[in-house]
Amino acid sequence: MGGAKRSRSAQAVAVERAVLTDLGAIDDPFADRLLDPSMARILWCVRHLVPRALRRRSVTLAGLAGRVHWHDGAVSHAIEDGIDQVVIVGAGYDSRGWRLAREGVRFLELDHPMTQADKQMRAPAGGPTFVAADLRTADAGLASTRAGLDPDRPSIFVLEGLTMYLAEDVVLRLLRDLAAISAPQSRLSVDFYPPQDQATGRNRRQDALQRLARRGSGEGLALTVERADAVRLVESAGWTVTAASGARSAAEELVPHSARLPVAAVNERKTLIRAALPSA
Repeated sequence: MGGAKRSRSAQAVAVERAVLTDLGAIDDPFADRLLDPSMARILWCVRHLVPRALRRRSVTLAGLAGRVHWHDGAVSHAIEDGIDQVVIVGAGYDSRGWRLAREGVRFLELDHPMTQADKQMRAPAGGPTFVAADLRTADAGLASTRAGLDPDRPSIFVLEGLTMYLAEDVVLRLLRDLAAISAPQSRLSVDFYPPQDQATGRNRRQDALQRLARRGSGEGLALTVERADAVRLVESAGWTVTAASGARSAAEELVPHSARLPVAAVNERKTLIRAALPSA
């Protein structure tokens, strides 16, 4: 994420991915090793002090599991279709460069220099090419090509849990910059946070807890949009939307039932989008 220091929110998401792996909701064996010592202690407390039944009641975890599966699916389908360049934009402590690695496929990660420097201290060998870029001001497309992205071959760009922390004009510029350097048939996978005026009581309590967790981090929400507006924003940047889903629908479809997470309570107004550039 594009903050002035390493991202605490991104560390918290890595804790949640580790917990989701414990519950069998996702498979991320790298999440816990990317944690700094303070977050590793929090994970230890969750694992040893919070009953598993209580962890399974978390709407936040249910929504995140669906989101992870959505973006993973977009990357996997792109690779199966022959796309061999994957760019994780605002990567935080993402682990796709290891989890979804395939021979002949190159992963790049763009994020703030301080977050990336912290991540590289604990990251496993191999994995993505790290590209330092403050996404509030940098041209993400130019940064990617300078790091070796081939603009003549299709790519897939993943923006997971990012847009809500950036102003709308920054998000629009970012999506346009990526489209400008992308070959035809390149793809995009992105999600958007909704306004909170019509959220359910359970969703509002979830949001309040998340605001409390972000307090002091400088990572408050900057962009909240309804689905139709999110689609218009993506298409105004030059992309053609191929799928737009609510977070609840994605969670109900993609999260394993054996995880027993409350997927039916996930906020359906959160938006997950897949898009592509047309053929030449």
